[in-house]
Amino acid sequence: MIRIEQYTEYRKAEVCSLLVNPEQTEFTIGKMPEVLADLQAHEHACLITINHQVAGSFILDTRYAETYRFCPEDALGVRALLIDKAFQGQGIASQGIRALPAFVQRHYPDVQALYLTVNCHNLPAYQCYLKTGFQDTGDLYYGGPAGPQHILFKHLSGEHACSPE
Repeated sequence: MIRIEQYTEYRKAEVCSLLVNPEQTEFTIGKMPEVLADLQAHEHACLITINHQVAGSFILDTRYAETYRFCPEDALGVRALLIDKAFQGQGIASQGIRALPAFVQRHYPDVQALYLTVNCHNLPAYQCYLKTGFQDTGDLYYGGPAGPQHILFKHLSGEHACSPE
């Protein structure tokens, strides 16, 4: 069973062992030990688990709107999502992303939407987000380290499938 969990130090060894395929490293933010060590208070590490085993991780950024003008104040940023190479191709990313809205609504009840960017060359990730309910704003973000990125969002209310203002 796929679950989203908040990261705890108890899971540090599992998280630090997460790896992606070599061709995916340009789309990640670094090695997991450094990512965890550099987390700020507004960056909340989360895990995607399958049958209690860590299969992936991501960061929920509560101050995403302060850094990215395209993000409204009542939204969270989703950053650095990765699935370990041993778990790729099994639908775990899709299931984890589908579970994310319920997790966010439970832990961040005032949040109305999720925002993220995905590199224009990372077609598998882009398609995964679209098939799990994220929408492309039609704009690009040019501040990423590996080239332009699509800006995607997902409203959490489920009834508002309109574009962001």
